[in-house]
Amino acid sequence: MIQIDEHGIGHDNIEVWSADTDRFFKAKIPFFFSILQEVGATHSMAVGCGIPQLMEKEHKTWVIVRAHIEVDRLPDWMETLHVDTWPEEPYRMFAPRMVEATGKDGSTVFTAISHWVVIDMDRKRPIRPTEALAYFKIPDKSQKYLDPDIGKLRIADDFKGFRLPDFKPVMNYYDTDTNSHINNISYVNWACDAFPFSFHDSHRIKMFDCHWVKQTFDGDDVTVETYSDHDDPLNEDEPTFFTRIVRKEEDGSLSSVFEAETKWTRR
Repeated sequence: MIQIDEHGIGHDNIEVWSADTDRFFKAKIPFFFSILQEVGATHSMAVGCGIPQLMEKEHKTWVIVRAHIEVDRLPDWMETLHVDTWPEEPYRMFAPRMVEATGKDGSTVFTAISHWVVIDMDRKRPIRPTEALAYFKIPDKSQKYLDPDIGKLRIADDFKGFRLPDFKPVMNYYDTDTNSHINNISYVNWACDAFPFSFHDSHRIKMFDCHWVKQTFDGDDVTVETYSDHDDPLNEDEPTFFTRIVRKEEDGSLSSVFEAETKWTRR
């Protein structure tokens, strides 16, 4: 259970379960996004602005727009991580949330910076970030601080070189969330599924920077495109890839619904 200190920082201890790990008993990529969303949700619930509370009281909901995760190492099965989470002052139109996870020895395991908005469901518009953050105490920079400016996301349209075979995900019931939209983490799963098994065996994630562009629904026709500006990225030590998930619209055009840049290193 999350505990919030006098500075407004939430603290939790989270164990890596077997379902969170890959064939090497190391945490899978979606694990980091699950932690980001889980501690953000429990922190929000604790101060009275979780999604169920906002939906019932104000017909509003939190929506994640951007996430940048730096992974120092992959934690092991049954390892317990200490996780700190806190909000930062508004950045542009977003309410930033920070997550920092450390191991038993105090070393950093991963750091996540995310940008959120609160959507007024009746007006179909985001509210001001100052209003969204009014429930929280924002820590003084001397206690905890990460710069919410994570820069502009480079997208697949910028590159015309190497391209993996396109991947066609099959949506299932557990891809959908409370609002019948495709869950945020499903996009991350699909982006990972586009890579060959052999690449996952030889490489592990270092950085995952992504932008959820548009909502998608069960039955949408989506395709995962994966690019790189490296000549032979699957066999390089430190490759970078660019993922774009597109939806085929009724008129046959393609709309980008998710974009990401990922950096990898050999295991």
